[in-house]
Amino acid sequence: MSDSRLPTHLVVGGLMRQISADGGFAVILAKGDPDSGTYILLLRDRTGAVKLVERRPSADFAFEWQVTQEEPLENERKIYDFCDRRSEQDPDLWVVEAQIDDAERFVAQMRP
Repeated sequence: MSDSRLPTHLVVGGLMRQISADGGFAVILAKGDPDSGTYILLLRDRTGAVKLVERRPSADFAFEWQVTQEEPLENERKIYDFCDRRSEQDPDLWVVEAQIDDAERFVAQMRP
């Protein structure tokens, strides 16, 4: 790799270990390029609601994690369909789903 970013497989592994350390459970739904793939998270809370979390550019040209979609349990298929379309467009995309008690707190603590 020519830049200083960590390989994606290490970042995803670290996220999964952090989720586990916080008492949650994570599984990889789609595996992309191990070195330079992008990644998104599906976070499910105890009510069953699903949040799609993505790393997005912020106003100060840095990056931050943002909840870009949220669906209740009854409409979760919408988020999975979106992830399927994104994976078709970007075969390097990693999709990680996690069950975690406090999704908002987890997102707030994530580093960009």
